[in-house]
Amino acid sequence: MQPARFAIATGERGSTPRRWFWVRVHRTAAELQEAAYRLHPGTGRAFWRDCEGCCQAMVPDEAGGYPANGYAGIIRLTVATYTAEVVAHELLHAAVAVYRMNVCPDVRLGMSVGRREEDLAYIYGELFHDLDRRMPVR
Repeated sequence: MQPARFAIATGERGSTPRRWFWVRVHRTAAELQEAAYRLHPGTGRAFWRDCEGCCQAMVPDEAGGYPANGYAGIIRLTVATYTAEVVAHELLHAAVAVYRMNVCPDVRLGMSVGRREEDLAYIYGELFHDLDRRMPVR
């Protein structure tokens, strides 16, 4: 796996808008940590010290809205940690972020498989499908 940058997106379902993320595969964890810190300097560098993958999702503006173009954030990975486990972990964060943006800001899923869990599963599946289709060859 080489360093890379590409975009992945959900589909449009019903009245929910399409959301998209940049995926950035950094050369090293140190490069990832510095880039994550630069995006959110208020966290301090120490916050990112052990980070080897992250999803930096958009937060709502003061009016509670998100970018009109569907931008949802950036998923950061490294060449060394571009594994199924890390990718799945960060995609779940991305799916939860989209769920908050498109469905409900409170992500309580309940005690059984209901509409909320199904919505989250569809969002995750769409993001995984798009990532899998665009993933550079290892």
